[in-house]
Formats: sequence, structure tokens, C-alpha cells
Amino acid sequence: MVNINGEIYPNDDAFISIFNTSLISGDLIFENLIVSSNKVLFYEEHYFNLLSSMRILKIKIPMSFTPEFLEEQLLSLYIKSGFVNEKILMRILICNNVATNINPTSVNYYIYDAHKIDYSINNFEKYTLDVFKDYFKNTGLLSNLTTNNQLIQRIGLRYCEENDFNDCVILNNSKIISETLNGNIFMIMNDKVLTPSLKDGTNNNVIRSKIIELVNNDIEGYEIIEQPLSVFDIQKSDELFISNINFGIQPVRKFRKKVFTDKITSLIKNKLTLLVMG
Repeated sequence: MVNINGEIYPNDDAFISIFNTSLISGDLIFENLIVSSNKVLFYEEHYFNLLSSMRILKIKIPMSFTPEFLEEQLLSLYIKSGFVNEKILMRILICNNVATNINPTSVNYYIYDAHKIDYSINNFEKYTLDVFKDYFKNTGLLSNLTTNNQLIQRIGLRYCEENDFNDCVILNNSKIISETLNGNIFMIMNDKVLTPSLKDGTNNNVIRSKIIELVNNDIEGYEIIEQPLSVFDIQKSDELFISNINFGIQPVRKFRKKVFTDKITSLIKNKLTLLVMG
């Protein structure tokens, strides 16, 4: 089922107008959240992330978009969809309304359930990584947002399918690592966990923030360092993993001829899984 501006519809009756300019212009933002047992996990962080994105894109924030209002909309859909104790990935999309003379700056929102969450899945032995060099990601505030502009990801995933890779590194215009096609990237090297900074164009999201907190607070002897990273740094790493709210943490087994272990990655993955899955 889908929540469209507060009204819940069956999937087959949920439509977005082709005249909605956000679909064409690319200024539609979305936030992925996990709802479990009638509770939105990390809701405050998600809410402020969403509003920050709206401000950056200069999407007028309605007075009704209070934390209580949006949480109520999410939970209403969760309950009416028949979920009880399941952990469900839900997505909220926000965009400007169809430009009309009546109300050209009004905002539409759409909420739907994507799929059930299971962070225990581990495809470590089969997960291979390469570099996608056809196109590069820009840096700046816009590069940190989650929008409907997913061209590099779509083309890159087709490249992976054609060449039998699971994922690829995305570089920014300075040839510095930004992220991967599937999520944020983390490298474990000696007693440090390295990850690209937001200035390098990586996506800013709640799960990335939670992993940074976990490593700094709960993984003894290790610290997170956000810094520019090159493809050569991958070759020097002991372990490598990708994060995304859809799957949690995915350890990487192989990058070209480099083969990684997953001892510390598994420890971080288990702690994140416990935090999210309970």
C-alpha cells in the first residue's frame, strides 16, 4: 500500500502525475527508514536529514511537516499494510507539486513499504568489487543527498552485470573515491577504519553515521577516520565493506587480485545487526 499526501491507496491505484516537474528535473528527494513493531528506528536522525535535504533543494517545508506528523504517516501505513512485528524498509519521497497557477510551490509526499529487512545475510565469499570509470560524481552539498538522480548508479550496475561484478567504486571528478554503486565504502587498515568524507561526494545517511558511532564507541582499538581515499588505498587495506540501510554491512571478498579478510568487519556487522534487528 502507498500513502499519498495522507491518503492510503492500494499499490495499483497509486500514481504520480507525469506533469510533476520533479520527476523530470531531478529534485525529488527520498529517505529510507526502518519501521519495526510500530516504531521508526533512528527517527529523529532521519527526520532532520530529510528536512536538511529539503532546505538544500529549496523545497518549501510545510508547517504541517512536524516530527509527529511524519511519524504518524509512516506508522499509519505500517499498521494498515498488516505489519505487526516485521522490520520493514519504508521509503518517503518528497517533491514539489505539479506547477499550477493555484499553488505552484506546494509539496507532495509519498510513502511506501519496500521490503523486509534482514541484516544477517552475508555474501562475503562471492562479493567482488571493481572501479567504474565511465562517469564521475560531482562533489558539494548536492552530492550528499539521496535524490532521484541515480544515473551513475543505474549505468554502473549494468556495467557490473555485464562484467560479473557485484559492485563498483565510484570516483569523484578529482579521481578520489566517493562511494560504491551500492553504498558507502569503509576500509580497515591496521587499527583504523577509513571512509570518504562528505566533501568527497559520499552519500550522507543515517546508517553511515551509526557505523561511525559504533566504531568509535564500541570497537576497542579502532577509530574512524574520514579522509580522501584513492583506488591504491583499497589495495593496501586488510578488510573492505559496503554499508547501506537496505542490507546493513556487506563485506567485500575481492578487488581485482586483492583478497580481503572479514574479522573486524564481522564484529562491526554483528554490532550493527544487534542495534537494528534487536
